[in-house]
Amino acid sequence: MNTYNNFPVIETERLKLRPVLQSDMMEIFSTFSDTEAMQFYGMEPLKSEEEAYSLIEAFEKSYKSGSAIRWGIVLKEENTLIGTCGFHNWSKSDQRTEVGYELNRKYWHQGFMNETLRAIIHYGFNGLDFNRIAATIRPENTSSRELIEKLGFHQEALLKEYQKADGEFYDMYVYALLKRNADLY
Repeated sequence: MNTYNNFPVIETERLKLRPVLQSDMMEIFSTFSDTEAMQFYGMEPLKSEEEAYSLIEAFEKSYKSGSAIRWGIVLKEENTLIGTCGFHNWSKSDQRTEVGYELNRKYWHQGFMNETLRAIIHYGFNGLDFNRIAATIRPENTSSRELIEKLGFHQEALLKEYQKADGEFYDMYVYALLKRNADLY
């Protein structure tokens, strides 16, 4: 059953952001089973296609419940899903959320995530009426930290032992972008 009624599809120059579908299972599995791509994600890499289906179902359920939104990032030229991105941990009453994202390693360092995040941040501030968008990033994830800073986010805090993954606790930086400071969007 498709519960993606009124899902906001966003297009950029090279990308189409649309719901993650069961037919994307192989691409989801490819990215989410890659140890290097999941290194800072905060969850174990997937071990089976069944886990990929469950993840896709979780994306759909969270959208249906109004608690999160996750877009599939599709390369227009190839009609291939290359990653996902979205908003989670949102508070509609406080008009705030967190952004999350990952990309198949094959597509790293080509500007796709910058293009993606600009589009969804614009939608978050203007379509979902968020006032604050935050990101939590491990200190050692320099690529993600540089990307977020390039997009206008400011580091606010270091949360000690905030994330548990692989049986260990990790510190996380909190970055935030406020609508009033979001000149690019």
